[in-house]
Amino acid sequence: KKKKKMTHNHKRGEWYKEGAISLATGTLYGATNTLTGHPLDTVKSKMQAKDVRYSTNGGMTDTIKLIFRNEGFRGFYRGVVPPMWGSVAYRSMQFSVFESVYTKLDKDQYKKEIPLTGGIQLRTLAAAFMGASSRSVLESPIEYAKVRRQTGQTWYLRNVYDGFYLQWGRTCPMMTIYFLNVDSIRRHTNMFDTFWGQFVASGGSAMFGFWCVWPLETLKNQVQAGTKVEGIAKPTLMDRIRHAGGIRGLYRGILPGSMSIFSRNGAAMIVMQKAQKLVNEMGLRD
Repeated sequence: KKKKKMTHNHKRGEWYKEGAISLATGTLYGATNTLTGHPLDTVKSKMQAKDVRYSTNGGMTDTIKLIFRNEGFRGFYRGVVPPMWGSVAYRSMQFSVFESVYTKLDKDQYKKEIPLTGGIQLRTLAAAFMGASSRSVLESPIEYAKVRRQTGQTWYLRNVYDGFYLQWGRTCPMMTIYFLNVDSIRRHTNMFDTFWGQFVASGGSAMFGFWCVWPLETLKNQVQAGTKVEGIAKPTLMDRIRHAGGIRGLYRGILPGSMSIFSRNGAAMIVMQKAQKLVNEMGLRD
């Protein structure tokens, strides 16, 4: 029986070759991801940043109506250029680093299964952590520019790593969870044999990972957007949590965010799987 792997089920080449192939196919994942999910991501960012021009009672429907009324359809794609190029860069990097590390650690000591995880190997966890961390370094400046543009503000090069500690704290566990979930789904089900299965598996894994770190996503967006806390010149994280209305307030924007994350990662996985199949048919792994 063929052993199922993370981003593809084809015979693997050298570690550097797998890294290069995933860097290329990951660009398609990144581009599809942004084009599919940016409109709802804009709604989420405005709600999380508490942009008073677009959020009256904090509801998704009201925010959508106000964006369309004030900016038209183009408003939903405001700030799309930085995340478009950025998504291509950091999402291709996350898959490239994952595949490189995963293939490089193809040794018995790294294939040991972690107890109580349903068969997850040590190399899968290591590759997931490295892939997620590499993404954080590239993603933080791009997310800063995106959030500033989505909320109608100017971004500055000197501030591109504002909120990096929150970016890494959000992205590393989120993407590690994503990689481990997809790995488990591949090994225990046949979902990746169909387009809809790929869509649900990737979209669901990404959405679950985001749910686990959602409060950090809200805080990150507020720091990057420069959201003011009345009466406090330099608000701490606790000040921002209180300003948001406590833990419950940190889940602001979770509905449009979840819809965006599920659809964008589901569609992107279908495109990447087609690209991986084409790479194999062209003999680029030989």
